Amino acid sequence: VTLYEAVVNGMPSNNTLAGQIEHMPDLPLPDARKDHDWISVANAALSTVYTGLFIDATPETYAAFDALREAWIATQKQSVPEAQVDRSLAYGDALGQALLAWVAGDNFAETRDMTWEMPGGDAFYWVPTTEGTQPAEPYWGQIRPFGLTWVDECAQEFNIAYSEDPDSTFYAQAMEVKNVGDDLTEEQRAIARWWVDTPGITGTPAGHWVMIENQLVDQLELNLARASEMYAMTGIALADAFISCWSLKYQVNLARPETYIHANIRRSWAPYIQTPPFPEYPSGHSVVSAAAADILTSLFGVTAFTDSTHVGAGEAPRQFTSFTAAASEAAISRLYGGIHYRTAIENGLEQGRCIADTLLNNIQLNPISQGGE
Repeated sequence: VTLYEAVVNGMPSNNTLAGQIEHMPDLPLPDARKDHDWISVANAALSTVYTGLFIDATPETYAAFDALREAWIATQKQSVPEAQVDRSLAYGDALGQALLAWVAGDNFAETRDMTWEMPGGDAFYWVPTTEGTQPAEPYWGQIRPFGLTWVDECAQEFNIAYSEDPDSTFYAQAMEVKNVGDDLTEEQRAIARWWVDTPGITGTPAGHWVMIENQLVDQLELNLARASEMYAMTGIALADAFISCWSLKYQVNLARPETYIHANIRRSWAPYIQTPPFPEYPSGHSVVSAAAADILTSLFGVTAFTDSTHVGAGEAPRQFTSFTAAASEAAISRLYGGIHYRTAIENGLEQGRCIADTLLNNIQLNPISQGGE
């Protein structure tokens, strides 16, 4: 959002997000009588917002932000008049501060001091599967969404009955997780590893899609304007997908396959991927990936691409015929990993598609054409 708003006033055919994101205020405008260097505006706005967002960052991180900012200033002053760069930096800083004031009202700070009490007394309920882990962000569903009107606007109802009866649908889905996990092919193992995206180890599911965006900038030769549209719309989708998904996760609060299988099928069974510390339903990978894929498809159409996100970790790059194909693989990877039932995957994909559709209906980056060609 910061990148897009930093350059939108240099894009005559584009609309600001203010007023389209209903709680987003009007933002400072540049002096229309003077020229601005939009790269410098973006540099200042992004560095200001990053510094304000990462409130617990190390001094090294803040120094890195400053060094990158200064490097771009030096680069721009080689080809842009110094007064224009300085004017642009001042406007970018003002824009960044206005955005941080808006961010301060998103309920993030208030959720930091909230303590979640884990319900008990029913085998349906989620319990941590790794000793010493704490529930991850139980109140993330109370963060203010960007483009959704309300957080549960796209929530997909948990629609199979919990049962320990071997003839039940729920038991059959647990058996599918176990049987698939017991006989993984090497390709299925590779898929599970590619999309594991554990926070602090790789880059989270949202981070993986941002890495895909970064690669698309080069593959599709996007200019600054087009890249800013991609990052804004996909970023909003990723943010709202996690807020929406986490809200539903802690409302349903369903036990993980590992817990169910240990209690009802085989006590010594273990998933290929370590079970994460939050409830099972719906699949976060499914919600996030479907939302991102549909936004990217709306921007670029059906596009084949190569994802090299984890090449540095020794994995081979993966090729996809479309963004939807990548989202489908990300979703099913959680079944291969042994950490999600099929219902969580399929309904999660539906939830993500709903989020993308809602955003595309609520946000228009460009005016709708009227008359003529």
